[in-house]
Formats: sequence, structure tokens, C-alpha cells
Amino acid sequence: MPDIIKNSIFYNLLASIGGWFSEQFNDSRLIGRFLREGGFKVFSDSSIFTKIFNGIVSLFRKIFSALHLDRLFEGSIFKMPFLWCFLAMVFAPVLPTMGVVALALAGFLALAIRLFTEKSFKLRYSPLNKYILIYALVYFVATLTSVTVKGSLFGAVLFIVFALFYFVVINAVQTKTQLKVLTLCFMGFAVLVSFYGFYQYMNPSKFSGSWIDTEMFSDIGFRVYATLGNPNVLGEYLLLTIPFGVSFFFTSKGILKKGFFFIVCAIQMLCLILTYSRGCWLGIMFAAMVFLILLDRRCILLVIVGLILLPFVLPQTIINRFMSIGNMSDSSTSYRFYIYMGTLSMLKDYWMCGVGPGTNAFNMVYPSYAYDSITAPHSHNLYLQTMCDTGICGVIVFLGIIYRLYKTCAIGLKKTKDKKDKIFIMGAIAALSGFFLQSFTDYTFYNYRVMFMFWCVAALSVLYSDIDTLKED
Repeated sequence: MPDIIKNSIFYNLLASIGGWFSEQFNDSRLIGRFLREGGFKVFSDSSIFTKIFNGIVSLFRKIFSALHLDRLFEGSIFKMPFLWCFLAMVFAPVLPTMGVVALALAGFLALAIRLFTEKSFKLRYSPLNKYILIYALVYFVATLTSVTVKGSLFGAVLFIVFALFYFVVINAVQTKTQLKVLTLCFMGFAVLVSFYGFYQYMNPSKFSGSWIDTEMFSDIGFRVYATLGNPNVLGEYLLLTIPFGVSFFFTSKGILKKGFFFIVCAIQMLCLILTYSRGCWLGIMFAAMVFLILLDRRCILLVIVGLILLPFVLPQTIINRFMSIGNMSDSSTSYRFYIYMGTLSMLKDYWMCGVGPGTNAFNMVYPSYAYDSITAPHSHNLYLQTMCDTGICGVIVFLGIIYRLYKTCAIGLKKTKDKKDKIFIMGAIAALSGFFLQSFTDYTFYNYRVMFMFWCVAALSVLYSDIDTLKED
């Protein structure tokens, strides 16, 4: 059978198209520049900030040694950043926000103690690091210049802590086994969250059931939200986990293992469908397209054919939901449209510094610019909201983070030798891509736990892209 397929006209057509795209990709000067890494590490090691940081670390190491704290913490769980990193990442969907904060702070503490007690321990370098540090600094400054410093303070602190937890993840993971276990448990725990979503769907009377335009979608009885309080938020969480499940499916050997990961992905996909989140549906479709094209460029034509056939295989309920995208008769669509218009009107006056982080700052200013007197806690768009929070500087830095993430992953794909590791980089790219697309239709950082998990996935993408530097165990 494989020989018949390989000798078929259709297969050779796909191979020719895929080969042409590969040649264009590899011969492009723009792509060549994108895949070329600069000498940033040399500059970073010699910078004044690095020297100051190393001086502070050296001072604390002397203090710890003089007080014999290195002996006190030897073998302690407070010297195990991976443990706290694991607990925070895996259980974030079911913990209260402050519970995640507590675990994140424990992770920071454990990382600091290990850094101050082990002279051989060094922090991991990535070109993305400085972008995230600058982003956190921008949010700190935006808080000081907020229209309500008090109202912005709590949200800004959470934002900075969760964004900087990226550094805990990339430094807590020291071996390839730790990376795979962390990814497996992070992805696998979404199955339990999905089962709770199924329980909600089967017992809708026990849960609140808003977020539905009953006049336009009378056939939708309930939108699941599981432990995350909102269907869109649940969908955003699943956008970050499903691509890693697909990576495990493609890298596992044997029918049983592949069957297991197929079921795991199917459970999460079904839960994502039951959120009835159109933005998340588009996000997972885009993530799938990105993953398949990265896996084999011959899939470009297959993706096109799949999109054409999709309306003929989807249930009518889902088709109706898709067809409502852009329909101003839908309350959700018109609601977002008027919020976008009001936000853009507001940004004409606050584009430089924004109004400050958080819903309190947004709601102090936005009502004066609102269209049709429509109120909202945020702009329902991550990029617009970032500009509302921090002004033009914050948007530029955030776009720099996105660019650097993709560049890091692309360079990782090019230099990583192991095919299985490459597939996990593809999974990371797909997860980020789906999330970034959904961010055009919703403020995906509104839920602090999802924001936290996004920065964790960003860290996983960096680790997989530099996996050859991790220990073998």
C-alpha cells in the first residue's frame, strides 16, 4: 500500500508543491536573516547590568556561606525550583489565583536559594529574556503613570510576577526528562479539567449558563467553562495544551501509546468544541494548520482541501456558530465591535502612555468614549488592551516578544537534530499561534491563570528550542 500511495499522481503532486515551497523558504534572504542568530550573548555577558547582577549574586553567596545557610537548605524542598514550577504549572487551572501566586513565589524563592548556595549553578540565557524584563519594567512604569495607581497596583503586580515566572521555568528544568514530564503533566491535567466540563454539559441546571445569544442560537443549550469560570477562558487554556498532546501522539511508538494520546487529544478537542467559542475554534484550526505545514510542507494542499470539505462534515450547530462571525445581529459580535470602536477612540488621546493596567483604570476612562453606552471590563483584544495598559511602548515590546518567540523556535527547528524534539518545537509554535489568533477576539490575559500558563508555554518553547543544552539524566 505505501508504494501505491508514493507512486500515485496525487502524492507526487503534493510532493512537488511541498518541494517548491521548501525551496522558496530556504532560498529566501528574509528567512535566512530570520534564522540567523546574532552575538547577543557576548554583549549580554559584558553589559553593565550583567556585571551588577553577578556582583549581587556574589554578595549573597558570601552572606549565605557566612551564616551557613547553604547547609541549612541542603536537601530542602525550598531548594527545588522544579517542584514548585511543576505544582504551579500543572494545577493552575484548578487553583485560585492567589494559590498560583503562592506557588510562583515559592518557585522564585527556591530558584534564588539555589543560585545563592550553588556556585556551579548558572541562570539560563535566551535572547527572549531581555524582552520579558523590559516588558515587566514597562508595566511597572505604566502603573506609576496610571490614572489610578491604587487601582492598577494589584493587577500590575500579578502581571509582573507571572511574566517573570518564565525565568523560574527555564531555570528550574535542568534535564530532558524533567522537560518531558512537565509538558506531559501540564497537557494531561487538561483531560481532568475537560471531564469536569463534560459533567457541566450533562448537568447544566447545576451551573450558570450565560454567554449565549438565545435568540440567534436557540440550539445551543450550554457552554462549558469547567474550572475557569468562562467558556472563552477554558478554550484559551485548551489552545495551549492540545498541540502538545498532538506532539506526544506523533512522537510516541506503538499502537497503544498512540491510541492513548489520540484519546487524550480527542477529549480536550471535544471540550473545546463544547465551549462554543468561535475565536478558540479558529485558533485551534490555525494551530493545526501551522503544525501540519511545519511537519510536512506537502500538507499545504491537504490543509486547503480540508478547509473546503469542513462545512460538509461539521454539525449544523457548529456551522451556524461559525457563520455568525461578523454578523452584527449576533449580540456578541456587535458588542465587541462597539467596544473596539470605543477603545480606538480612547487611544487617540491615550496612545502614548495608556491609562494604566487593570480594569479599574480602564473603567475610569473608557465610559467617556463608549459607543452606544456599552460598558466593558476590557477591550476584548489582547493587543488593544496592552496599548490601553501601557501605551505604544508596551505594544512594541510585546510584538518584540512575539517576534523573538517565533525566531527562537525557528532557530531551534533548524539546529535541533532529534526529529522528536523538532515535533515538540512545532507543537509549541502551534500552541502560541492559536493563542495569538484568539487574542484578536478576546483579552486573553484577563484571566490571570491563563496569562500565567501562557508565560509558562513561552518558557517551554524556549526550552524545547534549546533542548540540546539540557542534561540527559
